[in-house]
Amino acid sequence: MKHILIAIIIFLSSACGGGSGGKSTNINELPVDEEGFILHNIRFDSKDFYEGEQVTVTTGTRFDVQWVSPSSASYRIDLYLSTNGEAHSDTNKIVGLRCGSTSFSLCPNATGEVQCEVDDNTLSCFAEGDSLGGKPFQDEDLSNLRFIIKGCDALNNCDVKTFDLMVQNISEGE
Repeated sequence: MKHILIAIIIFLSSACGGGSGGKSTNINELPVDEEGFILHNIRFDSKDFYEGEQVTVTTGTRFDVQWVSPSSASYRIDLYLSTNGEAHSDTNKIVGLRCGSTSFSLCPNATGEVQCEVDDNTLSCFAEGDSLGGKPFQDEDLSNLRFIIKGCDALNNCDVKTFDLMVQNISEGE
């Protein structure tokens, strides 16, 4: 009887994580992503920019917008043009892209890129030469333009980055 009791104690001790230095792990637990979905390496014309910084563009000239998502799993990128401090919404969305899957040819992995252009009081974006969409604005709004990038994963965890957009006329940039 004594041997059976010892065998049961050893069995229960090893099944409950005994002998592992006090740490027990459950293989069914998924790692928790404390940060959620965070966009990285936001770049305009191959220069790194951080939220709140000013991006200067010249009218009639295309500029590159690049980003990196935290993984190559499916995600969504929405680009917005905000005037007069308005938040991102459907009314100021330039384009929405589905990314992060090999079936999405415009941004098939974690890294994505589009080209945008300010011309005739409109901010338009393109991929591989094809127009993705555009958003008009008024001349008096030039000092209050904001370029907003919103990325969301499949679980709707989102990250929003906002940049001040300074528009120069071609004669000002020379």
